[in-house]
Amino acid sequence: MRLANIIFVVALLSLFSCSYPTVEEDNLEQGIGNNIEDTTHTKKVSKIFYNVPSPLEMANLIQKSGAEYIEDMLNAPDNQYKYLTTANAAINLGVYGADLSYTRMFDQIQKSISYLSSLKTLSDELGIPNDKGSIAVSRLEENMGNRDSILQIISDTYANADTYLKENDRGNTATLIILGGWVEGLYIATSLAENTKNKLIIKRIAEQKYSLNNLIELLKFYKEDKIVEYYIPKILELKDVFDKIEITYSKARIITDKKKKITIIDNKAEVKVDIQQIEEIHKIISKIRNEMINL
Repeated sequence: MRLANIIFVVALLSLFSCSYPTVEEDNLEQGIGNNIEDTTHTKKVSKIFYNVPSPLEMANLIQKSGAEYIEDMLNAPDNQYKYLTTANAAINLGVYGADLSYTRMFDQIQKSISYLSSLKTLSDELGIPNDKGSIAVSRLEENMGNRDSILQIISDTYANADTYLKENDRGNTATLIILGGWVEGLYIATSLAENTKNKLIIKRIAEQKYSLNNLIELLKFYKEDKIVEYYIPKILELKDVFDKIEITYSKARIITDKKKKITIIDNKAEVKVDIQQIEEIHKIISKIRNEMINL
């Protein structure tokens, strides 16, 4: 899911030099350290989702590909009761968010409501307040008939949850949510690509090599967390496959429409990827994902 619409407010840091810092200055240094960590987390999260197709874009790609709805490939909502630890709840909160987006793309209203319930349960388990983005239940229920609104609410909710957890020194938990959502999203996309062989979906999967690199940076930032550390080598195995995909960008063309008074920068990417590489990615991501949801 795309979090490019997240608005982050970064505090300006003032650096003071003094040979003998006072108690107040010691506290200030501690505050600066926390702000630097928050800023680092924010930048990495933004980079991860910069190249990820938005839910609306994925909906359009799925419609054009002629893909059929495959419910069996999703994580069953009832599995929510298995996720009793903070780490498992966080990872599968991300997983269920991706599944909810998928079911709503195919207008599976009743199934979407089931995932909504599971998301609410895990959000409560993680202690994310309703007013801080615990899947904005009331907004989702009110807009369940509007696909575009639902997908946007899901995206906004993850932004709010990430911000809340980060501000409460729970960046590792936020990172696990992001990891779960990213893995499930890639799992769904590669499943669709294998079924449809759609070139647009395959290209968008290939372009995730950039978000993957930044996901790895984020995981390493919280590597002191044992669960985060556990998944790093598994994600690095996936990186080995993505590194074989070649992406080159043509020189940007600046196109100006004088009548509409707009300027467009056209910068196209040439992606060299084959279905075998997508199948290899699917094999690895499926293994990671199945471990996440099956405890």
